[in-house]
Amino acid sequence: MSTGYCTVEDVRRVMQESDLSAALASENNKIVVDAIDSISTTVEKATKCHWYAESAPSEDDHGLVPTGPKTRDDEESIPTGGAHLVGEPATPKTWQGSYTRLELARRDAESISELLVRTPDGYVDWTIEYEGGLWPDALGADYYLRINNGGVSHLYLDSENLLNEDDEPLLDSFSNAVYVSFSYGHPELPQNVRRGVALLAASELVIDDEFVTSIPDNGQFVSLETKSERWGRQGIQKLEPYIEDAALLDEYR
Repeated sequence: MSTGYCTVEDVRRVMQESDLSAALASENNKIVVDAIDSISTTVEKATKCHWYAESAPSEDDHGLVPTGPKTRDDEESIPTGGAHLVGEPATPKTWQGSYTRLELARRDAESISELLVRTPDGYVDWTIEYEGGLWPDALGADYYLRINNGGVSHLYLDSENLLNEDDEPLLDSFSNAVYVSFSYGHPELPQNVRRGVALLAASELVIDDEFVTSIPDNGQFVSLETKSERWGRQGIQKLEPYIEDAALLDEYR
């Protein structure tokens, strides 16, 4: 099922500004939906953000706008640091007291459903065997999830659980020692995100061969590439506050 951070109507409004909305006839909606879906996937990767509307917009006839958080599972390494003897394993790097910290791959994490941490005997699910939850309620527990003001998701693990009774690390290496499953998303779809994605979709559609054939011959063909470039730049400007990996959106600049 296709999902996206704008509606077909949002794209129509962009094209209306250039008298191109006639190309968005119902038979062409699949092309538009596919473009929105593809661009939204790239935008999520570039921003590390997922937005959703708790109530779908009334104009979203194609059910594109998400209405809930997403989930993912990632393999993570526990950071190490500090002085240690050559040939001996490093200990986890700590930030808050004895807590080490992992930065999750998506902003606005909402909850941790599984937290598998490697031990000498295999993996232990900390959500079952240990105490934890969301900051600040879980502060002082074995693990807690905290979201900073920018939405960055940090998972704190009490490193004392990663050491033996002699304060020596249980593992020779903490590389790829954690598998974490979590839900994430921001329960509001900002207007500038909707507009930005709609502009990028219009930028792609207006030079798509299949889509272009449906545009009435109104003398504007010579400027379609110019419109595409302008809409691409405008779309990036709308999304700029959220972008972390700009290279993923370079084609629109």
